Amino acid sequence: MYDSFGVSAYSYTDSWSESKTPNYFYNATASKSGSGYKLSSTYYWPGASYKMKFFAYAPKDNRNYVLSASTQAGSPTISVTIPSNVDDQKDLLVAKTDELDGNTNTVVPLTFSHALTAIRFVCGDDMQGGTVKSVSLKNVYSKGTYNMETESWSSVNTPATFSQTLNKSTAGTANDPLVTENQIFMMVPQTLPDGAQLEVVFTDNANTDHTLSADIRGQAWPIGKTVTYKISNSSINWNYNFSLGGEDANVDYTGGRKQLTVVSNRTDGKGTSQPVPWSIQYSTDNGNSWSVIAPEWVVASPESGTEQSKLLITYLPQEGTDTSDHTAMLKNSSPKGSDAVPYNLSNPQGLTEVINTANCYVVGAPGVYSLPLIYGNAIAAGVSNPSAYTSKAVGTNILSTFVNHRGAEISAPEIYNNTDCHPSQCGIVWQDAYGLVSDVRLSEDYHSLIFKVDKRTIRQGNAVLAVYDASHNIMWSWHIWVTDTDMSRTVSVTNYQNEKSDFMPVNLGACDENVITYNERRCKVKLISAYGQVLIKELIQSAARFEYGGKTGTFYQWGRKDPIPPGTGKGNVFRTVYNADGTVMFDPTKAYPTEEFPSDKQNIAVSIQKPEKRMSNKYRGCTYTNLWNADESVLDVLQTNVNLVKTVYDPCPVGFCVPGSRAFTGFTTNGRSQKTMAGINADGGFDQGFSFYTGANKTGSTFFFPASGYSSRNSSGQLRDVSDLGHYWTSVRRNPDGTEKEKNEAWGLGFYVTPSLYLNPIGSIPMINGCSIRGVKQVRAVLP
Repeated sequence: MYDSFGVSAYSYTDSWSESKTPNYFYNATASKSGSGYKLSSTYYWPGASYKMKFFAYAPKDNRNYVLSASTQAGSPTISVTIPSNVDDQKDLLVAKTDELDGNTNTVVPLTFSHALTAIRFVCGDDMQGGTVKSVSLKNVYSKGTYNMETESWSSVNTPATFSQTLNKSTAGTANDPLVTENQIFMMVPQTLPDGAQLEVVFTDNANTDHTLSADIRGQAWPIGKTVTYKISNSSINWNYNFSLGGEDANVDYTGGRKQLTVVSNRTDGKGTSQPVPWSIQYSTDNGNSWSVIAPEWVVASPESGTEQSKLLITYLPQEGTDTSDHTAMLKNSSPKGSDAVPYNLSNPQGLTEVINTANCYVVGAPGVYSLPLIYGNAIAAGVSNPSAYTSKAVGTNILSTFVNHRGAEISAPEIYNNTDCHPSQCGIVWQDAYGLVSDVRLSEDYHSLIFKVDKRTIRQGNAVLAVYDASHNIMWSWHIWVTDTDMSRTVSVTNYQNEKSDFMPVNLGACDENVITYNERRCKVKLISAYGQVLIKELIQSAARFEYGGKTGTFYQWGRKDPIPPGTGKGNVFRTVYNADGTVMFDPTKAYPTEEFPSDKQNIAVSIQKPEKRMSNKYRGCTYTNLWNADESVLDVLQTNVNLVKTVYDPCPVGFCVPGSRAFTGFTTNGRSQKTMAGINADGGFDQGFSFYTGANKTGSTFFFPASGYSSRNSSGQLRDVSDLGHYWTSVRRNPDGTEKEKNEAWGLGFYVTPSLYLNPIGSIPMINGCSIRGVKQVRAVLP
């Protein structure tokens, strides 16, 4: 203990607070007197109405340990600068009292404690004999401020190097001290920063000099403790290399993967290298607490390693939140089916018997569902419906018997009853709402596909599910359309020829307007080496907010059953699409995956195998005219809806089919093209689409056809002209034997407003464009 110390006293009548100042006396000198210490002046206790607190420290009046000013309100602090010379590094002792009554009238006992960290050195277990010439602490913090009330350090900074010459001879005996009491470093308590090192210069008994160094960054020097470093040939003669490199670790709400590289090893002066193990911890509260368990949205692989390792960080996509009434309605709908007894979508009551099959099934509630492995529309009214895959039409461009994924003729409604068609597995091809469909599996008899729509993640959206063979070829796929739209509320429309059609209330695959938000997520990962080095990297998944326009729906290339994902309705942007493992399939602002398929029957076969690809083939890759109407052969531009024969390639749900070529003729006053609003049978003007009247001459109710745009025929398949243009398919191809232009086209409703207004209810549209479908109710008997 020192011969004197400084002491300050605080006197007050209320409660202690950080507004007090040392008003009773400040930095008074207490000098050793007998077995105690005595102030240089006499002070009297202020009386019972007062309370007192005392703070003391030593050494007093040392320019490296500066007490806060008498005018500083609150607890006293000591600003410390560690001197470079170890002889000047004094042990900082501090003491404080609890709150005392102002009439205590006795000697004040003070118990001093150490505020610095003592650093000493001893021989390790395998140290050889020789002379320790010097020791150095490099790049350690040299300054800080000690709070005498909280007994804590702040503003620890200013890296510096501290060295001293020892010339200490040693026989290498374990725990033999290498420094005297006066040679112990007195340092600011701290967590050692990057670049902190311990260096020892040593000459062995053969007069060979060695510089032994160790990386000590990340280690803690605690308050009031002695840290002892053991010097040995095997443990300290290492240079530690612990680094984290690689990609920027930030992703957006869609998730993704980032590849990082961890290097963790140590090398000695002779070039020997050894791997150093490391492990990971996680923090979601900005480093206040750490856990070996990662948050549910982060997957790190591996979570430990040695030497050089590839560290893959996987960020799961966010589910997003919305306040849509449609989402609330879906969530609040009574769940259907169970794991033990799934709800069968081909049966109106969900029972096991297969009644009507389709390529699109509508889901309007959470639950566990099943669909039979039946080619779309191949069973109707509970019996086989061969008219869906065989044609009565004749001609060179007729597909007499429809083909499956092998290019072979379909011989039975059940996929598994066709030659060399053996279902092996199933899965998600894509979905446009994260987590919309999950737990996809085959039934025990491999005759049905089962999936779950979770209440937690349900919202309007679309998914494509597929069954695979053992070689992972897609054998068939189905469109799952999750919507609260009541499909029974069809809209009866009279065309120009005075024929009625019952249209679906919305576009196929349509979703209502919605706003989905994704909150920012942050996680810090801490890599810890076996020797205490620490690396920290922050993972950030950025926030996002999306507004979706209403009812645009999925897109289709003419003659295919497979949907192209819908747009957002807000510009030429697809909805974000996720694949089976939950990662984003493609940039929704750019291209849709496109590929050139073979020709003719193999074109159809490959299109079945690749529902996630848009074909780029000229002439649509085949000359068949009856892909959406089995008995189509006339190519009549004014064909009636009555004679439509729904095929296994028709993309519409049960009870609906792609309309005939004159389904839309009532949308103009003459059944043909118009260029003025006076000739268009719609209410009001164009407003990102038309509200068409259901009766002639602007009579009846109205229903809306959005300007959904289209997936372009160019090689990228990008969305074009959203909110300016609408293209809607009919089941009729134009003319595969006609002109070059006619070969490439099919009939459909087309309208646009740029560069000028135009609407044609039976316009010609390139078949490889992705266009909308507004199905009509089947009017032909569904029985074969």
